[in-house]
Amino acid sequence: MQPSCHVCRTPLSGGTATCHVCERTFHLRQREDSDDRDCGEVWINEQFLALEYACNPCLGKTTVAGDEPGVGKAH
Repeated sequence: MQPSCHVCRTPLSGGTATCHVCERTFHLRQREDSDDRDCGEVWINEQFLALEYACNPCLGKTTVAGDEPGVGKAH
């Protein structure tokens, strides 16, 4: 069975990353000109000069597909 993105619940294909907050795998476009899915973000940690990855739910941008929204959000 092919692993799936924990954000959109579709099979992982193309670029992927592991969230530094929840440690789950999600879709991440590797290039700006790509049409791949993008379920998170990557940025440079200026203190450690390293790339950091986070999925959209951990960034507070969306909920995980199929999950009930949190209290106070879309209720």
